[in-house]
Amino acid sequence: MPWAGRELQANTFADDDGSARPELIQAIKNFHETLDPAEVFLEFKKSRLLIPLIAVLGESEIGAHGQTVDKSAELSIVNVKTPDDQVGLPVFSSVETMKVWNPEARPVPHDAVRVALAAASEGNTRIILDPGSASEFAFRRAAIAALAQSLDWQAPYLDEKVIASYKSAIQDESEITEITIGTADPQSRLAGPEVQIQLEAKSGLSKTQLEDVLQRVIEKWSQSEVIVSAVDSISLKVKPESN
Repeated sequence: MPWAGRELQANTFADDDGSARPELIQAIKNFHETLDPAEVFLEFKKSRLLIPLIAVLGESEIGAHGQTVDKSAELSIVNVKTPDDQVGLPVFSSVETMKVWNPEARPVPHDAVRVALAAASEGNTRIILDPGSASEFAFRRAAIAALAQSLDWQAPYLDEKVIASYKSAIQDESEITEITIGTADPQSRLAGPEVQIQLEAKSGLSKTQLEDVLQRVIEKWSQSEVIVSAVDSISLKVKPESN
């Protein structure tokens, strides 16, 4: 979307040298060990972030000698296609990581709230921090909403309320003996669904019996406000009960 016509705010980052906030980079390194993104979210909220603007050719014409002559160019916010087939807003912790991604991009500094609001206004369901760098980290729908509203956020596969909601749906299903909740995207790079669930089912169930049970469980999950508001995507695996 072209930047022209948007209101410019006073530059609160006039003394910014373009480097990454060390606490944010350390939080991402810690996350690679703990697989708990809570610290990354908290430090992202505190950080100055860079939205890249790209010059996009406007009108052009053919010159007298057959060459293309640019008549205008606009700076535009960039939307990118993500690995999970969504639309994302790339943002950067530093000028350095932005240059790795695109050396022609021009940085516009913002805080996390404005970044989240910009993503929402562009129709993005993802914010990708430092794409193509070691500090790459993706925020999904619920995290973006929390950022925009200055709320707390926890990964749904670690959130006790979400876990309890998933488990409550199988309490009356005697055919399901165990549930395990994790993630298929442990590095938060959109490599798989946000939540991964594995169910153990009693041995000897017919295909129809198993399908009926799963249909009831999935229906309960889809009716849970906690799950719907917190979970972006899910994968489900079913295996026979362990002996």
